[in-house]
Amino acid sequence: MNNREQYRADRVDRVLVFGDENAADFAAGGKAAESFTRLRAIQAALGQARVGQQVPTGRTALEVLFDALRMDLQNLTRTARTIAQEQPGFADAFRLPAPPTDGTLLTTADAFVDRLAAKAEDDDATKIRKTAMTAAFVAHELPADFVTHLQADAQAIRAEQHEREKDRASGVGSTAIIGPLLQEASEIVTTLDAVMHNKYTRVPDKLRAWKSASHVERAAQREKKPEPPTPTPPALPTNP
Repeated sequence: MNNREQYRADRVDRVLVFGDENAADFAAGGKAAESFTRLRAIQAALGQARVGQQVPTGRTALEVLFDALRMDLQNLTRTARTIAQEQPGFADAFRLPAPPTDGTLLTTADAFVDRLAAKAEDDDATKIRKTAMTAAFVAHELPADFVTHLQADAQAIRAEQHEREKDRASGVGSTAIIGPLLQEASEIVTTLDAVMHNKYTRVPDKLRAWKSASHVERAAQREKKPEPPTPTPPALPTNP
């Protein structure tokens, strides 16, 4: 909600306070009572929309998840280079992209898992080769389940990205309904303004209170700096 929308939402709150404080002045079922009821429903809807604009907290930050994935991949590539001292060419299948962006890190993790995790459709030779590569990493003190760890890191990132996209879409939807709600509220306040002038023409204190409640605040304007005076050109010398 931008500043202009917030000022208009604040007016809704003030008008409802005015209605509550002066409820005894308005007939049940009359236009004023009906308008205040409609305005209260809009106030509730605006509150829900503002909640929808907020990104939920408490989930693991995406940056932290990518840091964990990056560290896992760096450990793998470092270990692969070490193994390659005894098995030339071993590290060729385990290189980090340059530069490693978030997108390429995920792709690299998928590729590493594909080279190490045995699948049901793999033939026997492939399964043996993958088991041997995994064992070589484990021999260098990587956890026995490091491939599962790598898969979990990538899955956690994708799940978080999905949730963030859902939150973004929800926020966009909430933002889209705020304008129409405030427009409807403005029309109701216009109706109430006519009622209040009729009701309180001879009650100046209440009419002033209504005007104060129903006006829309304006953003403070920056004071313009005065323009510097135009310099006066020096007088031309006169000939004697």
